[in-house]
Amino acid sequence: MLAANALALLALAGSVSANGISLALGTRINLGAPVHIKASASASIKSSCTGKGDFITELLGAALCCSSETRTTPESSLTCPFNWGMHKTAKCCIPQQESSACDCGEGYTFNEQTKKCAKNSGSCSSSQWWHERSSSCCDNSWETSPPKGTCPSGVSCPTDWFWHKKESKCKPLHPRAPEPDCSDWNSNTHCCGGSSPSQAASNEGHGKRTFKAREQTALFPQTALDRTYCPNGLHACTVNGNTGGEWSYECIDPIVELEACGGCLENGGQDCTNIAHALSVGCSVGTCEVFSCKYGFKPSANATECIAV
Repeated sequence: MLAANALALLALAGSVSANGISLALGTRINLGAPVHIKASASASIKSSCTGKGDFITELLGAALCCSSETRTTPESSLTCPFNWGMHKTAKCCIPQQESSACDCGEGYTFNEQTKKCAKNSGSCSSSQWWHERSSSCCDNSWETSPPKGTCPSGVSCPTDWFWHKKESKCKPLHPRAPEPDCSDWNSNTHCCGGSSPSQAASNEGHGKRTFKAREQTALFPQTALDRTYCPNGLHACTVNGNTGGEWSYECIDPIVELEACGGCLENGGQDCTNIAHALSVGCSVGTCEVFSCKYGFKPSANATECIAV
């Protein structure tokens, strides 16, 4: 369902970046297919995608089952986000869970349509690659012979990054270097740690994210039913079975699920795509958010609806 949410966010942001959706650290996306795609899935796909943790995603407008039976190790010719697998027949990237972290590496962008990681494009020479986070070109030679210097006191670099002795900041060794994995990453000075004013702001931001994670867990705790059918943090929502008289479950993330924002529809969740006159919407911490509206309307002050101009 949140493939639609990702697309709504893309409409706002224009394009995805190095770690999937944005340059924010720890970004997660939900690859569940929209309702109409699930409804159009063949009987064989529906019947084969009913196990615990299984979900249907969308690939170029078609339904695709993601399960342990359809997932395998990515081929060498396919670049996928870390800890993702490859669909055996579609040859695209699929995660183990419907809502997953999406980090392709610092030199790649996740394409939501093809579900593959693609090299970033930038004005670099053939011996370089484009690094979106620093808006600069990185040399291919850094992987084996980086211009490495000693980090200043109190400063360090993330995994597979190094301290550039001339630029005096951390740089990734290669395109598949993961996003910064330190809790005190400073996006202004591009290093872990430090004592500059900007670092204080960076630490404050990480504190807010940690608090928000705790807040989300408190706002949307899993029930016994959720824990039976879904991975940690996701909720089990009922969907009509093929016979019409039976029900099955699908796992949703109530924090960001576009078509069940705040929880399952039967429990009071909201379908953000049904907001009248809205063009681009999202689900933020379980609340629908309107980004843009059709001509003649504008988002309300609290961005929950479209109002006449």
